[in-house]
Amino acid sequence: MNETISGRAALGALPGQAYAALDEANGICGAEDILGAKCFSDGSYSDTVGGNDVKLELFGKRAKRYVDLSAGMAFTLPVDGEVTADYALAKYRTRYTFGESVLTASAEESNPYADRGDKCWYIYVNEWLIRHLVHPKFYENQRLTLLNADSLGFKMLPVGPDGTSDGTRGYPTVLEGNRTLREGYEVYRFDVRIDEAEGIARPYYNIGVIHRLGEDIRFGLFVLSSPQNNAALMDAIVKSYTLFTPVGTRRNYFTAGMPVEDPHWNAETRQFFRGFMTQKKKSWGVFSYSMPGEEDSLVPGDGRYDVFYHDSLALQRFIENEIWGGKKFDIYMTYTHLGKGAWGEEGRTPHYYPVAMSKALAGGNGTDERPALEFTYQFTTNNNLVHEELTPMFDILRGRYDDYFVRLAHDIKAYGKPMMLRLNNEMNSDWTSYCGMMTLLDPEIFNMTWRRFYDILIREGCDNIIWVWNPIARSCPFSGWGEDLCYFPGTDYVQLLGGTSYEANNYVPGDSQKITNFADHYRSLYEKNLPYFADYGMIIGEFACGSGGGTTGAVGRNAHAQAEWVRGMLEELGAEDPAPYVRQIKGLIWFNCNDYAGDVVMNRFKFADAPDGLLNRKGESYEDLKETWHAFEEGFRSVKNR
Repeated sequence: MNETISGRAALGALPGQAYAALDEANGICGAEDILGAKCFSDGSYSDTVGGNDVKLELFGKRAKRYVDLSAGMAFTLPVDGEVTADYALAKYRTRYTFGESVLTASAEESNPYADRGDKCWYIYVNEWLIRHLVHPKFYENQRLTLLNADSLGFKMLPVGPDGTSDGTRGYPTVLEGNRTLREGYEVYRFDVRIDEAEGIARPYYNIGVIHRLGEDIRFGLFVLSSPQNNAALMDAIVKSYTLFTPVGTRRNYFTAGMPVEDPHWNAETRQFFRGFMTQKKKSWGVFSYSMPGEEDSLVPGDGRYDVFYHDSLALQRFIENEIWGGKKFDIYMTYTHLGKGAWGEEGRTPHYYPVAMSKALAGGNGTDERPALEFTYQFTTNNNLVHEELTPMFDILRGRYDDYFVRLAHDIKAYGKPMMLRLNNEMNSDWTSYCGMMTLLDPEIFNMTWRRFYDILIREGCDNIIWVWNPIARSCPFSGWGEDLCYFPGTDYVQLLGGTSYEANNYVPGDSQKITNFADHYRSLYEKNLPYFADYGMIIGEFACGSGGGTTGAVGRNAHAQAEWVRGMLEELGAEDPAPYVRQIKGLIWFNCNDYAGDVVMNRFKFADAPDGLLNRKGESYEDLKETWHAFEEGFRSVKNR
């Protein structure tokens, strides 16, 4: 099939939208200026124009015009040579490759503040988009240079002596964007260089956000990564941007297919994975404590090792025997992250892998009586406190953590048993150190660091890792460019799908009817994932239903609603003929921890403390949750033989 169509066919078939394809500044004034065109329609290129999801590529003498009808957006790339468009995730963003550069373009149309009228855009752009890009500390901490710092053209309130810019925000507040680049629009432009970038193929980032004045929600986002500064090219792109009424429906064209067993697995790991994927029962675990990673706490008798081990084991036994009615942990889940402090900072403490404790508390392979290990590892040095404007992601790209990853690989290899490695969970958020808002609005940096980490561990002989990709159910920021699939590193790097959807149950008295039950949480997540991961097994990497935190009323006020939630969950999971979403779930990890603001419990997810545990918060009790405990015991008893 000849996929090239004429310019006249491209424009003539869509007279109502023809104006969007015109770009006089770049010499595309009509059909006679289009030397050739292509039409991507509903998943493939076509030699005719039509369909529900249509993207037109128009080739002029000196520029290429891209018209996304279903997104309601058009722009021009004034470049020579071939441009390859990747529409796999076109519902969220499109990726264009030319030469050694990569451009991603997204038409955004989500805003949780839409009810705030003319203020909604400025709340959104400050909270969910450029919060770190306007903060000097972000560049200083990551050794980045904002090349256009003197020509941003923003009206902006800097952070004052009180630590805020407007009495609320702890970062600069942009009052309006640059209104001189394009009449009727405001533009937010950032030209950034990753310094000390030896080995980074594309260390220059040119970012453009363009918003039409008077528009509450919709805007365009362009992120260009290159070997050189392409500021002028990005200016041309945003100046050529056109917004129009969408025609049709945007779609993605990605599917992960069948999970591919990692060819590096040893026989025991392969057997564990196959058993996990095909089991009818559900594997259960609880997260309560992170394992100590400090070098002086890695072996019995040193540092805090014995305290952590004692409390972890005591709480596990308490839950198994006193709450679950004898049901044993199938999975032991724990967290570790890179360490504390910035790279090169005096007193920086890297975290190492606790091999001995992993063997003592986990060490199972799915066929013995010991729990298998799910190890959550995070690329953060500050426990994801993003307000500190600190992320290690650029140093990982620079290779400055490679030695730590090599040691981690040797320790994981020494653990010796199958490990479900949940790397950088909840990446599609604004609160993790590895989210796109911390990486120049480019989730590809997440994918590059994932693949770098994987390659090091495989090179060092790790043959016991099952890789778990675990976004949070509802992506934050509310956007296409930050959606979960934009962070998927590839089918060769992931074997299990992770799921996380919490029910805070933090309602004031009388509002408990608003609670969303387990079935609705995970059925909706299943339906979201179904087009892409139909054949993948899911482990719910962490979840919980709260019992009511202290910020909106008495702590534990919704304990009965929590117990009812647990009963409903176990009925769903133990049904004789389970729903499709239940069949996909292979394991579940209850998050036995609270969210705190100082000493105040914000979300009370914790449901048990070990008696006399040294790590427990003093003064807290969970005796009021005995109805929840009984719900677990009764539920496990009813499905005991299934």
